[in-house]
Amino acid sequence: MNDFYKQPKILQWIEALLLLLFGFLPALSIIEKGYSQPIFYLLFIIYIPIGQFAVTPLFRLIGVYKYYSPMLLGYMANDRQIDLHSGGSFDYLFVMRKYRAGIEIRTKLLLYHIEGLIKKIELIENKSIPETVNIVGTSYFFNDRTLGKMGFDIKNPSLFYRLNLFINFIDLIWMYSLSQGKLSIPNLWKAKKASISGDELIEGKKVIEDLYDKMKNRTTTL
Repeated sequence: MNDFYKQPKILQWIEALLLLLFGFLPALSIIEKGYSQPIFYLLFIIYIPIGQFAVTPLFRLIGVYKYYSPMLLGYMANDRQIDLHSGGSFDYLFVMRKYRAGIEIRTKLLLYHIEGLIKKIELIENKSIPETVNIVGTSYFFNDRTLGKMGFDIKNPSLFYRLNLFINFIDLIWMYSLSQGKLSIPNLWKAKKASISGDELIEGKKVIEDLYDKMKNRTTTL
């Protein structure tokens, strides 16, 4: 679990609200400057990572983000669709900081992603989530072959999903670089949209669990 959420709930709320307040002060400054000098609005490109960091704990507390593992979350998850996302900069700070850049972070990140899928399977099997739920995500991290083995249907993402990736390109670059152990730029144009239904995810349970065991054994040698 993210160490932040091990704190007493009241402390989490206080810190989340303070972070939200101070995190949005730069946005107000940009808007104020932009009234007279519109070029200042370009600073929102740099501000987006700050805003994403600032809202993460509050979004988790109010249920906008639902975590299935420390580094896999569903955005606005409901019984019809769950939009999966990898954890953001806030999660990297509290979860991944103890791992070495490069193969150790990359392996642990994949392990957390698979752990999240297994958690989703358990929720579906326990009837907490209906088998008809549609699970989607856009990934440049998993390869198509691995996703195909799990039962995911692979397609090119829509314009909305592509824009979401490019809007967050600053965060994606530094997080991807950490996983590679060097400055690296992810090939966002090759990102794929992966989708699967709840019952299909259950069908791929053994493949997913076998991959999890394989990845977990690999972490013991790092």
